[in-house]
Amino acid sequence: MNPNHSLYETVVTAASLHKDNDALFFMGKAVKYPELIAKIDEAASGFAGAGIGAEDVVTVCMPNVFETIYAFYALSKIGAIAHMVHPLTPYAQMKGYMTHADSKMLVILDVMHSVYRGLVDELGVTLVLACPVSTFSGIKPFAYRLINRKKLAGIVYGDKIKAFSAFATGQPAAKNAKTDPKAAAVYLHSGGTSGQPKTIELSAYAINTLAFQAPFVMEEPDFNGRHMLGVLPMFHGFGLCMGIHAMLCLGGTDTLMPKFKADETIALIKKNRVNYVIGVPTLFESLLNHPKFAGKHLVNMRRAYVGGDFVATKLKEDFSRVAKEWGSTAELLEGYGLTEMVTVLAVNTPSNKRPDTVGHPLPGINVKILDVANQSEVPMGVCGEIAVTGETMMIGYLHDPAATAQSILTLKTGKYLRTGDYGYLDGDGHIHFKQRLKRIVKVSGMPVMPSEIETLVTGMPAILEAAAIGVPDPERGNMIKLFITIKPDHKPGPDEEAIRKLIRDHLSVYSVPKLIVRLEKMPRTVVGKIDTNALAKME
Repeated sequence: MNPNHSLYETVVTAASLHKDNDALFFMGKAVKYPELIAKIDEAASGFAGAGIGAEDVVTVCMPNVFETIYAFYALSKIGAIAHMVHPLTPYAQMKGYMTHADSKMLVILDVMHSVYRGLVDELGVTLVLACPVSTFSGIKPFAYRLINRKKLAGIVYGDKIKAFSAFATGQPAAKNAKTDPKAAAVYLHSGGTSGQPKTIELSAYAINTLAFQAPFVMEEPDFNGRHMLGVLPMFHGFGLCMGIHAMLCLGGTDTLMPKFKADETIALIKKNRVNYVIGVPTLFESLLNHPKFAGKHLVNMRRAYVGGDFVATKLKEDFSRVAKEWGSTAELLEGYGLTEMVTVLAVNTPSNKRPDTVGHPLPGINVKILDVANQSEVPMGVCGEIAVTGETMMIGYLHDPAATAQSILTLKTGKYLRTGDYGYLDGDGHIHFKQRLKRIVKVSGMPVMPSEIETLVTGMPAILEAAAIGVPDPERGNMIKLFITIKPDHKPGPDEEAIRKLIRDHLSVYSVPKLIVRLEKMPRTVVGKIDTNALAKME
């Protein structure tokens, strides 16, 4: 495995070694590695024939379906940059994203044609419309057209609106472009380490380097016949690198799922079509709470990793307990990362885990803890801002050298990325994540960690989720406002005084919430995290 190869070349190498393996599985249809490469090459010819070349930017705005995979690697083959965007991005935001990235083309599902059609006239871009069942036989294509007939009405193909399934017709085979492996290959969006939206430039070298760590992280030497649940979207670094690319580098199979459904996931586990699950906490909560989750089929589930949001200790314990009871080796292990480092940079592994940490840094990743005020290194065990470095670090924020310079510090030992996270390293090098710096609340001048409150409260049997935020208070400067949701079978749940007493008994008096709000469900960001900004806007 060579990280200096392009993303396309890495998968081609894997395909040559695993010709008989399924590369993709979606809605009952399997695609073997030779067919995967053929489909990628076909898409590359289509892009090249449409005038896309090296360093051009193409926006891919689709869930995890076959065509998303083909488009992503096809762009790598011709040396173009894949700009991965959430498939439900509003029109105005999409226009801004594409303008900022100087994108020439937008690849979308055909049912989204009417949403983005105006970009052809406003930006002069080309739309490529993909039908997710175009390669299927039987009733699926007919049912798709029938169900979506209104959304598909009015599509007129031409020079500026092309069908993904046909735009390679008559085009010569595209050449494999030789590009700098450390140049930008992918653009992803993130809140940035400062909380402001950014477009992050990632290289093929960085993505490959992390993907090649999968055998170490998962402690699996052989991925032949193993299936990863490919439900985390490719506009998310965790989904793109560890969910999709790692499996295709190593001869495994990506079982694609455009939108998470617990019942479908359980059915796939029963059929041995899902062996590895990576996701955010809500995914594992949905599985754990599903009446058909527990059972002998769980022996097929080998590994489970969670990250991307606050993870309740009780969730990890309960999921791992149920899995073990039914013969599964899939403990729910927590990791830590950020898009500026592609994704995961530290993780608990089956043989090296600390339940109260987010894991040990991966090989090649170095971590320092810096004083928040002056960025000097603090001693072991002392909290500060987590700073990281390694081969997976981003190139920078697109067209924003000032923000890049603010996020990357030059220290004596090299360049380190300031994560904007607060925590410490223990004597064995494990990372103890305490809080996003921007979420720390000063109550009467004293720092309060919302995550400590959330961890404590979600340990109550009746509490499903908890989110603590700071809101202005005339007496204390700020005070804590706690939002909770109650498990359906535990309603109405504990009274407010019981919650306050629990917090008062275990944390500082400053952590006791002045207000407690019960919600039916928590608002979510596009990647499934609890949206604390939306909570702050609630009356």
